[in-house]
Amino acid sequence: MANLQRFQVLSAARQDLFLPDCPVWVSRYQLSRDTQSGKRLLQTRMVNCSEKTVQQVFLRIVCLDARRERLRQLDMVPMQAQRVLSGRVFGDDKLVELPVEGAVFAEVYAQRVRFTDGSAWDENGTDRYLAFSAPEPVRAEDEHYETLSSRALSGGVRNDFYFRAQQGLWLCTCGLPNGTRTLRCPRCGASRVWLEQHMDRNLLEAPARPRPEPASVQAAPVYQAAPVVPAPAPSREEYYPPAQPTIILQSPPEPEPEEASASHAGRITAIVMAVLLFLGLGGYCAYRFLTPYLQYQKALQAQAAGNYEQAVELFEGLGDYKDSLDQIDETMLQKALHLMAEGNYQQALDLFETLENTDNYKADCLYALGVLAYNDKDPDKAMTYVAKLEERFPDYEKTAELRSYCAYSLGNRTAAQADEETDIPMQMSLWQEAMDWFTKAGAYSDSAERVTSCRYHIALLQREQGQLLEAIDSFAALAGYQDADAYRRDCMLSYAKQHIENTDERTVQFLTELADFGSQEAQSLLDRLNGKGFSFHITLGPTDNSGRVQQVTDLSEIYIQYQVEQSDENGAVLVLVLYSLPDGREGRALLNNDHSSKGARGWAAIPFPTNCAKSGPVTLTFYDSMRGENVEPLAVLTFDYTMPDKEPDKEPDKEPDKDSDKNNGKTIGG
Repeated sequence: MANLQRFQVLSAARQDLFLPDCPVWVSRYQLSRDTQSGKRLLQTRMVNCSEKTVQQVFLRIVCLDARRERLRQLDMVPMQAQRVLSGRVFGDDKLVELPVEGAVFAEVYAQRVRFTDGSAWDENGTDRYLAFSAPEPVRAEDEHYETLSSRALSGGVRNDFYFRAQQGLWLCTCGLPNGTRTLRCPRCGASRVWLEQHMDRNLLEAPARPRPEPASVQAAPVYQAAPVVPAPAPSREEYYPPAQPTIILQSPPEPEPEEASASHAGRITAIVMAVLLFLGLGGYCAYRFLTPYLQYQKALQAQAAGNYEQAVELFEGLGDYKDSLDQIDETMLQKALHLMAEGNYQQALDLFETLENTDNYKADCLYALGVLAYNDKDPDKAMTYVAKLEERFPDYEKTAELRSYCAYSLGNRTAAQADEETDIPMQMSLWQEAMDWFTKAGAYSDSAERVTSCRYHIALLQREQGQLLEAIDSFAALAGYQDADAYRRDCMLSYAKQHIENTDERTVQFLTELADFGSQEAQSLLDRLNGKGFSFHITLGPTDNSGRVQQVTDLSEIYIQYQVEQSDENGAVLVLVLYSLPDGREGRALLNNDHSSKGARGWAAIPFPTNCAKSGPVTLTFYDSMRGENVEPLAVLTFDYTMPDKEPDKEPDKEPDKDSDKNNGKTIGG
């Protein structure tokens, strides 16, 4: 078998399994690896064991790894045979690509064989392959070599291998296995019965049986043959009897020379007329029978030579002669198969569309066109052929594989476009499209991981767009993938904060789940929703006095002493203060916006106006700022404010009189 330098032979072996009723025997295979492209290529050597001419063979190929464990089985792999005659070897000049990584060994069998007469053989599911050992060659040094050679020469058979018969098959002396139903080897024409009687080595090695003594033979009596007397030659009248019966009583007189000439001329005329009649009848027969026959044979020769247009023209000219109409379809079929073998799949498909019972070939052409488009890096075009296959031939086995290749390529391309897109809605749409393509790719390569990656990107964009519920569901479907769980909890908490005032079922559900997970902030929000709020203790007094003060005369010296029993997970306390002054002014402020540790005591000044010019009660109401003012307050503090009395205005000090020193008897600088 061919073994080019660029190919690395992985395995080569002789097939030791044979299906007795199979018309094609795969005798050897060779699996090689193309060192340039890395493809695995299979060559098979097959033998036509039938008496018909093989047109095409479909193979079943079982791919095995280095430990001879099954990797994958390929069914109905087409192999063009190009009119293989009976007994011929073929197939080892064709290469079949195996799309199976890691394949080292193979098992190859014929599944379907199509003949040139339109008939076909299909493997039956109940058929059983029989194992046999390799044919044993006959060597010159063997004991019975001379005897077998002499018998083979006399019987007109080959003496290359020993004849051997076993249950289910027999091995011819040419080396070809044959089923028990086959009585004559299709390769060399040897008769099985004759081989069993003359070429079976077991019979030669068996001890000779004693022959009985020949019986005595008595001499046969000798009979004397009587002499044979030749019969008299017939007269002229016996050869040429008269046209009408005539009774002759006496011998006629001898004719005159003129009469004899006339009689001779009449006989010549009759002969000439008979010859002309014969020629006329022969010409008519030649025109009526011989000419169509010759034209039919010429059409068959043109068909076999690949001159399909000429063959069709000749068959069409024959009308309904024999099976000329069927031969037209056969010729078109062979032309389509020839185009298909040369790679002209579109032209072959167009021809198959005009023929009946060619769905398998149509599907093969569509598949081949899809593969070519995929190899040309045009997965969009390839997917159009996949769509046609799915619509017209839903049971075609190779469609799923081609769909996976194309969908994976389209998914990669769309994902790359999504990475480069800056518009968030468009980016989200591209990630969704890429996820759909990877989903269609099924189990091919890392398609499942790519689907998960697309879901993750979509969830991040949903979170960025504020689509919190959609993001929560998306991250939930990605449980355990990267930081999807943390993002899901973050989205749940954000949603709860946004809906804390208008609480819905999801808010309570999310906060409960987060609180169970250990989120203090979620627990605090959940407590507020449940009416617990947080513990808050407050007293009123100056900074240097922790006792309770009832009478206040200076609002600028009012401080609030508080202690918080609960806070959020960051320790932040945010309390809303509503105040009401005696002069009728009302307002609000935040008690504290810094971070305090849980349980600590702190002081804070109340940021309300201190220029109240009227005495009376002052009311301070404290609320949880996260829950608002529509709930029960945390605390209410009331105290009396007494406006202090104003002191009388003092007169300004007068500057001393410049002349006072003179009055006092003093002088400046004196």
